Amino acid sequence: MTVATLNRRHFLTTLAAAVAASRLPLRAESVRNPKFILLGTDKGKGIYRASWDSVTGQIGTPSLAAPSDRPTYFAMHPKKPILYASNESAQGDGSLSAFRVDGKAADLEQFATISSKGNSPCYLSIDDTGHMAFAANYGGGSIAAVSLKGDGSFETETNLFACKDNAACGILGPNADRQEAPHMHCAVISPDNKYLLCCNLGEDAIEVFRFDPVGKGPEEVFGTPKRFAAPSGSGPRHVVFHPNGKFVYCIHELDCTISVYGWDKGTLTPLGGSIVSTLASDADAKGATACEVVIDPKGRFVYANTRGENSLVVYKVNEKTGFLTEQQRVQTGGTVTRLIAFDPSRRFLLCMNQGSSTVSVFGHDPKSGKLTPKPTLFPADTPMCVEWV
Repeated sequence: MTVATLNRRHFLTTLAAAVAASRLPLRAESVRNPKFILLGTDKGKGIYRASWDSVTGQIGTPSLAAPSDRPTYFAMHPKKPILYASNESAQGDGSLSAFRVDGKAADLEQFATISSKGNSPCYLSIDDTGHMAFAANYGGGSIAAVSLKGDGSFETETNLFACKDNAACGILGPNADRQEAPHMHCAVISPDNKYLLCCNLGEDAIEVFRFDPVGKGPEEVFGTPKRFAAPSGSGPRHVVFHPNGKFVYCIHELDCTISVYGWDKGTLTPLGGSIVSTLASDADAKGATACEVVIDPKGRFVYANTRGENSLVVYKVNEKTGFLTEQQRVQTGGTVTRLIAFDPSRRFLLCMNQGSSTVSVFGHDPKSGKLTPKPTLFPADTPMCVEWV
């Protein structure tokens, strides 16, 4: 084998990893020097903005950027300064909203909205081409697909996938309080922009859809998904891809675990012996629910947080097997911890504390993967999600 061949293989491997990393949900990848953060809220009046200091990690006093009905999850358009929010209305179906973003002052102008045709849309994603939006309706037990126009606004129809009879549905999990019906909890797009992975907490399953958004209306997107089983009673919540495209990490809300799946062209294979707990070994699992999972761009560390225990754990990734080993455990500094996300520089990791109405800012060392033992806390009204602009 020649040196040229080795160099070419190294280049192609590096390129593939970079492409996969571009799909990692680490937030605001394209924003190099953000001056503001936007916060989605549970009980606030809408979307709030606050100044952001990328050197110190300081957050200014939040102010209302745009009224919005319970905006609990964000996604940015891949090519335009447009913020999308999922609105978990208190009653009836939720909706999706689109806002033009003025980067200079973080001003928001809402210019489009559409029903999600399901209750409690708790997750939102936009495909790489900017042609399609996907939302997970937790209460409705369905996945919504909406075509996007050239200006980023919504088409007039929302297409749903929801099982309509027992033959199309999976078996509900054993937790009678939380698994009484299908509950969709995420809609994560694969690195190649060809598959949609949806965690069904109620049925202990990850459902994988094949899609092609270009030139298709939402009625053509959904076929019958492939259903891959999660451990009984685990309640799968969110997934994240490893940059190498070979591993998928799934955090399970109900039993507070993370499991590793092999990934190959739309097929998930559970890797035996890969499951780790997000709880401390001596913790009381009663009242604890795992929440978010993220991975660093090089695939060396995975981060997860757990409500009840209000902990944040750093795991080291085995580069060959994808398995996780706990490296550090810290307290979030707040209660009812929700989304965690890196700032664009990866020097800070933020944790939304819905219960205590605070945002925790941890210093982050990209080389070691470790966080500062204690965060700096900033007040914010029931924060649920964050975006940098």
